Amino acid sequence: MTCNSIKNDPHCLVHALKDYPTTRAILTLGGLDGRPLNKDYLYYIDWLEDVMRILDKKVVEDFIMMLWNSWNNRNNFVFCGKEDKAWVIWDRARTHCHDFWIHNLVNNSVLPLTPAIKKWEKPLCESMKINNDATVFNNKTSFGVIIHDSDGFVLGGGGGFKDEEMIMEWTELYAFEEGLKLETYKTLEMFTTADVKWDNRSCNNVADFMCKYAILNNSNMLFGMNYPKEIHDI
Repeated sequence: MTCNSIKNDPHCLVHALKDYPTTRAILTLGGLDGRPLNKDYLYYIDWLEDVMRILDKKVVEDFIMMLWNSWNNRNNFVFCGKEDKAWVIWDRARTHCHDFWIHNLVNNSVLPLTPAIKKWEKPLCESMKINNDATVFNNKTSFGVIIHDSDGFVLGGGGGFKDEEMIMEWTELYAFEEGLKLETYKTLEMFTTADVKWDNRSCNNVADFMCKYAILNNSNMLFGMNYPKEIHDI
């Protein structure tokens, strides 16, 4: 993709794929309203993020397909001097899918309208944090647990599996239950309150690894502060 000023203007992409008249005509044919078309953006990725806060997953796929066809049309114009009409590009994109649309606003958007702020939160003093995860693979269910104190020091954990397939909601409950059963941590009885939170997978790497390790190796293991070397670098 190129345009006359691309070498001097790093923001040229948003102009080429959003503000270019033929592209706007194509997107208007698709039924997009003014929200993703009339607002000014400095960077292309900011425009795409706003679009994903309006359109659902299926529609975003069609939207990207439409942009790809528009991209090719611009390349044909730059390198060959030939440019198709907007309706020709629209019809070409529609041939790839029988239920093609880029205007459905009924289902939930890909990104939430209000961005969620996600960050690591340090546990309160004199508290323990238990991360657990579960997975189902080849008719087996496995769990992984890692326990650490408020300073992030690993106190122990474990992983295990059983030859039984569960629905996903029950696998998570199974993992949580097994984590609380760890005999090494009978001191949990001293705690009077608990707070359960859902974390992103990126915040649960060790427990996720223990899940996969247990199910791939058909193993059950518990450990204390002498945790296995496999998780040292995670």
